[in-house]
Amino acid sequence: MADHSDIEWTDATWSPTVGCIKVSAGCENCYAIKTAYRLEHAFKQAPYQRLTRKLPDGSVNWTGLVRALPERLGLPLTWSKPRRIFVDSMSDLFHEDVPDAFIDQVFRTMALAHWHTFQILTKRPQRMKAYFGRWSRLLSSFTEGAILLEGAILLDNAATDGTLIGPLRNVWLGVSVEDQRAADERIPLLLQTPATVRFLSCEPLLGPIDLTRVHYRDVPTMIDCLSGEHGVTWPYRGRGPSVDWVIAGGESGPKYRPMDLDWARSLRDQCLAAGVAFHFKQHGGRTHAAGGRLLDGRTWDEFPETRSA
Repeated sequence: MADHSDIEWTDATWSPTVGCIKVSAGCENCYAIKTAYRLEHAFKQAPYQRLTRKLPDGSVNWTGLVRALPERLGLPLTWSKPRRIFVDSMSDLFHEDVPDAFIDQVFRTMALAHWHTFQILTKRPQRMKAYFGRWSRLLSSFTEGAILLEGAILLDNAATDGTLIGPLRNVWLGVSVEDQRAADERIPLLLQTPATVRFLSCEPLLGPIDLTRVHYRDVPTMIDCLSGEHGVTWPYRGRGPSVDWVIAGGESGPKYRPMDLDWARSLRDQCLAAGVAFHFKQHGGRTHAAGGRLLDGRTWDEFPETRSA
């Protein structure tokens, strides 16, 4: 956790919870496990004690313990310079063992730190969707609710009776999508969750992903909106829930699984056809710099435009 980050699509990381458990193929070589193990054993940092264990083959895995850290809740409020902040780079905010009441406090901080943009990424969109099902109760729990309503800068809108509705403008919600199976399972749930910006992290990209194959029929107000040269059908920006940003990249590290560049090209082309921001993070490989960040001779560092949900 730091007020700066080497991750290309964010400026800083903030982990109010630490610890996790593997849930899909994308978790196999999770960088956070190795980082947590090093922070526990090499640096003796208390928050990371007992989060990881070494296996007989020498690899490291989570123990399953997830720890909420109330002492970290106020950290973004101490950063005066506006930043894009990746939330829970060392965990998953919507892990089953993170209490709703603690998630409430995380969102309270994000509401108060309105000058930042918070990027939440999860592999548990079902829990995220269920959490936002109690959104109105969450908003009423903010002790500063009246201030939020008066300013009207943190929230998309307010009902005439003064009830706060809609997601926080400065919070982006995303899901990890490493292959077609993950896309089919997670994207519809993301689109059923209120957010001003929704994004996909296709990293590590482990197989081809055809976003037109995803079943959007359960998403309210979804329409077939675009049939360009690639035949893309995509949730239309501004007319119902939409995907606003796609990050793609290969896996790095000594046990990396190679990415076929055509998988990344396909995602890029789908985004270009649909007018969706595309960010290519890396080719992947044994080191972070292996293969570089160029895709067909150029970098792709696009970011989404903030919009109303």
